[in-house]
Formats: sequence, structure tokens, C-alpha cells
Amino acid sequence: MGGTADIDAIWRSMQSKDDAYSLVGKKHAQPKAKTLTSVIPQIGKPFDIESVSQAPIPIEVARKKSTSNSICDELFDGINIETSQASIGGGDSDDEDDDNNPNNTSDEEPNLCRLERLSSLLRSDDVVSRIQTLVKLKDVITTLGQSCDTPPELNFPPPYDKTTIKLNQNLSLVSDLARPPNLPQGGTNDVLQPDSPSVLNNSSIADATTTKVNLQTILDTCGSVLFCLIGDSTSERCRCLSLDCIQSLLLAGIDIGRHVPYLIPALAARFPSCSYDKDLEVFVQDSQSHELYKRGGAIDRQDRDGLLAPNCSFHVIEPSEELRLELCRTFSCLLRGLLVRDAVMILDAYFPEMIYSLQASLKDPFPNVKVEACRILVQLLRVSNWELGAKFFATGIARSVLPNCRHRNTKVVISAMDLLEASVCVPDRAKVKGAGTSAISDLVGFREENVLPIAAFYDPKYSVSVNTLAELASHKNPRVRLRCCKMLSSLLVLLPDRYDHQQRMLPYVLSFINDNSVDVQEAALGCIEKCGSQYECEHPGDVIERRQLGVDGEATIDYDIGLPNPFTHRPSLGARLYVRSNTGRFFLAILGELSNWREQTRKRSAELLLTLIVYCEQHLTKDFQHTLNSIAKVVEMERTSQREHDHLKILDTICEILQLASKYVDPLAYLPLMLPRIVGDTSSATTNSEDGTVSERTRCSYVTILVSLIKGSSLHRLLSHWQHLATLFTSTNCIGSFVGTQIRAESLNALSVLIGKVSNEKDVIIFVSYLTDIGETLKARSTLLVCNEALLNCDEKLATECSDKIVKIISCINQYRG
Repeated sequence: MGGTADIDAIWRSMQSKDDAYSLVGKKHAQPKAKTLTSVIPQIGKPFDIESVSQAPIPIEVARKKSTSNSICDELFDGINIETSQASIGGGDSDDEDDDNNPNNTSDEEPNLCRLERLSSLLRSDDVVSRIQTLVKLKDVITTLGQSCDTPPELNFPPPYDKTTIKLNQNLSLVSDLARPPNLPQGGTNDVLQPDSPSVLNNSSIADATTTKVNLQTILDTCGSVLFCLIGDSTSERCRCLSLDCIQSLLLAGIDIGRHVPYLIPALAARFPSCSYDKDLEVFVQDSQSHELYKRGGAIDRQDRDGLLAPNCSFHVIEPSEELRLELCRTFSCLLRGLLVRDAVMILDAYFPEMIYSLQASLKDPFPNVKVEACRILVQLLRVSNWELGAKFFATGIARSVLPNCRHRNTKVVISAMDLLEASVCVPDRAKVKGAGTSAISDLVGFREENVLPIAAFYDPKYSVSVNTLAELASHKNPRVRLRCCKMLSSLLVLLPDRYDHQQRMLPYVLSFINDNSVDVQEAALGCIEKCGSQYECEHPGDVIERRQLGVDGEATIDYDIGLPNPFTHRPSLGARLYVRSNTGRFFLAILGELSNWREQTRKRSAELLLTLIVYCEQHLTKDFQHTLNSIAKVVEMERTSQREHDHLKILDTICEILQLASKYVDPLAYLPLMLPRIVGDTSSATTNSEDGTVSERTRCSYVTILVSLIKGSSLHRLLSHWQHLATLFTSTNCIGSFVGTQIRAESLNALSVLIGKVSNEKDVIIFVSYLTDIGETLKARSTLLVCNEALLNCDEKLATECSDKIVKIISCINQYRG
């Protein structure tokens, strides 16, 4: 064995008179080989921890006079570290022949005894001795680990990822997602493609590099002591160093399978204990409070802790925030180390313990711990071998992460959405659904109208439901809104039971189209297009006739002009059909929010209504009576508060909505509803007057609405109603001497807009040709003369301008007749 003479010299110098370490004395100088083999099994050759390299980099150690410290110094005195791969305990074929000889044990005995002394120093009652030993052990492990390949980070694909499942026409159909295997044959081995042999093969260690053999020796000898030091209550430094050593050993690619039963309980003991109630699908930290809740006590469900109040109590076992973060990372290191050796099945029995520990960290007050716990839980839920376990905990994890979606830290919110998406999308292949989709109701704050928690009778705060998704959709950080849009896109496109939740999530995706960030707008438009493509494949009967016959809308409408930003062209047929099929469930709710007392809510509702008109087009006619009533309320509200909220420009958005709607809706759909309300006719069935009168403010609101509708309508749609509208706006009910100033001004403005539709020569020719075709040229001329006479009796400046325009139209009619 190389360097034997030097090692023996160092070892002989350590054989002091200390009776506490008489293991190396004469009485135990020559133990049997069988005894040595049973101390450290699965080791190819003895390992001297002090013969790390031949290029020495001495470790400076503070020597102290105490016995334990002097032994620690002697133990590590002469340790040399090299940056390249160490050849510790290695030898040629002659050395291997010597190893087989039971008589050649003189070199092995001191080395094994020194490892035993190292382990005993880690068990020392002296804190300084333990710290010094851990520091030097960490340096040795770190140096040896430099020559080992670091396992890749955990990066499992989503269960319905297109790279791991074959879809019909590149779309995720329900029939595809119901098929059992969603990963290639071989499980996690195909994902990370490890080149290491199985952990169950003991001969793999003999074929490993010398460095891994040495690290294996350290783990086998000192592993149990390092695991105990994780819970060292006397020194935080000891706990930190032990975790560093354990993480380095786990990432070294060595055999850690037989140490897992000792490591997992040691790690789990540093996390708060919890359990899981499968009936309610929630995690329970306090069993007594949970039982009280189940009996109907005045207490809230435990997964809602922190949802309403951001500051909630959290019991910690590990007081150090940094160490709680390292504890979470140790689970990741453990999984990475086993994946490299294709031995993840060893953790099958410990999957619940890992879930309990990491789930408890979701309530940790340290933001980095929350982020790390979410990241690891996402990967655990995506391991194909643990799909059944992930399905069991999916809903509970999704509910427990909802309070983090309201956190002030952006990183915490984004990581929480990652975990929420992963937990909801866990496959439940027996029911062809996402295992965590029950949490979507909690995400949107849904509660049935006739259901009220018992605790709400004693404290009103328990009756409050929080729409977390609405807060994410309106978050001030664009990165959060972008991640929320991508999460909704995954749920709407990939979930097998997405049809049960489309009406709850689609409005938020549509609202992202009006976002200030271009990336969010593109993500939202892309999501709707993907959903439209799926709709076309799953409903071919709705599409095939329109495409074959080439009939999609009216030929007189240019659908690509006049669209609001960010639309540059008409949406695809599938996207329009998809939105139309789901709009009926929430359209009336949007109309109700138009008159909400909060101005930001009115603004977002108006923007969402504008987007819906682009997709629904003329199909909004069936609910246009409700649309007009709601818009009249918001117009009246905005006209009174425009000075306070002028910066929001809600009234401008409402006018844009009406102009775009009139492009698709025929005037016959709204004129019979609006004209009686403009003139104040309470006898009409469409007036909808509560007290039998129509106030001037209400009449002004409807005139404002009609002005916007006229602006957006084409001349071809208004030709048959032009004379009637002109007569209405010049009647005594609108511009007479006894009407209010507001209604007179609005009526003259409406008449000016109506006359502007035939202001140029081309439009006048079209107007006169239409009158000639229907034989009403003389009638139109007489109507215009009456209107002109009414305008002459009005003192308003705008009335004079309208009168001049009408005179020009009359002269054109006379000229055309002549």
C-alpha cells in the first residue's frame, strides 16, 4: 500500500498513554480480520483518512491543551488535501493479493482504529472537540467530492408534458390522458439517464473509483454519528457542519441505501409534526383543534391559517432559519443521490415522512424555506414511482400552499404557484381527472349560497372567502401575473377534467389580454388559441361546415378593422367558439360588476367585457337587454364621479365597448329598447322604470350610449333608421324649450353624429340612392325640413351647425332628383 511507512510513523506517534484510547494498545494490537470486516462491511480496502493526497495542503488547526483537543489535533495532524482525484487506500494487484492474506493486517488495523477514533470524537461531550472534528471532516469530504460528478438538479417533467405522452394531433385529449403510462418505459431512469449501477448490487462499490470508496468508508463509519448531530441541542455550529457533511456525502454518488432508515427520521425530527385527514383532505398540525372543528366548534379549518391574517403562529423545532433551509435541501440531495444510482425505490416507504416534513415548511416564516420546500415538493409530486402517493396528498398540498400565494415576497408567490399547478395536475387515472382539482374551488374562493360554516355564527371572519386567483391576476408584479397566466394555461389545456373548471378560470385568462405587460398579453392570447385548437378537434361538427362552405360571419362586416389592442386580427374560429361556449356562465356576473362600488373593479370588468365582444361578436345579441341596463348604470355612475376617477378613463372604455358592439349587433336589437327611455315614455314595456318616471340623468345616459352605438355602426346598418333617429333627436322631448340643458346638449350631439354619417359626398350618394330605391325621397326631404325648422328654434351653437349640414343634405337630394 502506497505511503505505508509515513502512515505507520504518524500512527505510532499517536499511540500515547491515554487509557481512554487504549484500543490501539498492545492488548488490541492484532485483532482478527473477521472482526475488522464486520466493523465496516462493503469496503474494498482499508481507508486511512490522513493519506488523502501526495500534494499536501495542510489544514491549520488551533491546538489546545485539553486531552480531547490534543487527540483531535493528533488525529488530523498531517492530513493533506489535493484538488484532483485522491487515491486513498488504493493499490496495485500485489496489494490486492496481500489483502487476501489474513496475516497481513498490520497496516489495516491502525487505519480502521483511527476511523473508530474519529467517530468517537464526534460523540464527545466537548462541543469544541466536536466542532473541530466536523470542520476537518468537512474539508476532507469536500476535497474528495471535487473529483466526483455532481448529480443533476431535480427536473422531472409534468405528468402531461408533450415530451412524455403521445397526443392525437399534438393535443391533449381526454382519451389520451386516460391511458396509464405517462412516462417512457423505465421510470426515472429514462428521465435522468444515470450511468451508475443499481444500489442493490454490492459489487458496484468494488468497481467504483477510489475516491468514492473512501467517501463510502467515511459514511459507513461516521454516518450514524453525523445523523445524530443533526439534532445537537447544544451547538448550532455542530448541526450546520453535520448537515454540510451529510449533503456532500449524499451527492457523492455512493451507496446510501442502508443509511436511509437512519437519515429520514433524523431529518423529520427537526420539522413540526403533522398528520393528514383524508376525509377533509387537509393537513393537520393540531389534532385537538382539528377534532373540535369536525365536531362543529367555532374554529376555522387549519389549512386556512394565514389566508386571512398574514401573520400566523408557527411552531419551529430548529431555531435557525439557515439550518431549516439546509434541512429542506438535504431531502433534495438525498433524492438526487438516489436517482443517480437508479435507486429511488428505496424512498418508497418514506414518501409520507418527506411530504409531512416539507409541507410543514410551507408555513415557515423564512421566505427562502418556503421557496425551497415548494421546489422540492413539485419534484416529489412528479416522480412516476410515487404517483399513487402524490394522488393521496395532492388536494391537501394544493390547499396548504394557498396562503403562500398571498405572500408579500414575489419569489414565494411564484414558487407557490409552481406547487399549486403540480399538485392540481397530479394524475388520477382511475377517474380520468387531476387528483388536486378539488382545490380549484378554494383557489377562486367559491362557496355555495346555502352553505355557511358553523363557526361563522360565532365570528363573522369565518364566513369570509378569499378569491386568491383574483389577487394573483391583479398582482402588481408582472412576473407574478405571467406565471399565473401560464398556470391557468396549463390547467385549461392539460387537465383531463378541465371542462368542469373552464368557467371559473377562463375569465382570468381573458383579463390578462388587457394586461400592461406584452409578455402577459401574448401568453393569454396563446392560451386561448390552444384551447381553441382543442375545441376544433373535439367538436368537429361545429367547425367543418363553416370551413367547407367558407361562411363565417356577415360579408358586410370587416372583422379585422377596429379591434382593440392587442388584437391585430380576428381570432381563430376555434378560439371564438371556445369562448362563446363558456361565456354564458359568467357574462351576467361581469355585467353586475360594471356598477361595483370599487372603481378598479369597474375598470377591470369593462376591459374584460371589451375582450368578450371581440370573441363573441354578434352572439351577444341574446343578452343585449341586460347589457344596456348595466351599461346605463355605469355610465350614470361615471358621469357623476368622472372628476374623481378621470385617470381611470372607465367611461372611455365603455364608449369603446359600445362602438365595437354596434359593429356586430344590428340596430333592430337595441333601438326598440332605448328610444322609449330617451324620450321618457314610461308607458313602454321596455322602459324598466321603478317609480313611473325617467329622470333626466337616466335619459342622458341612454343618449350617450346611443351616440356610441351610432359611431360604431356602419351607414348600411343605419340607413333604414336614419330618418326616425333624426326626427327623435329634434323632437320637443329632446331639444324643446321645457327640457333640461343636459338632455338638450346630449340630443344635439347625437344628431350631429348621425348627420356626420352622411357628411361626405360618397355617403350622401349612398343615402339618396337608398331613398330612391325604397321610394321615400320626398318623405325624407320633408322630414329633414321639419328637423331643420326645429333646429332653427334652438339657440344652441351646435344646433346651428346641424342645421347647416341638413340644408346641404336637402340640396343634394334636390340635385339628385333633378
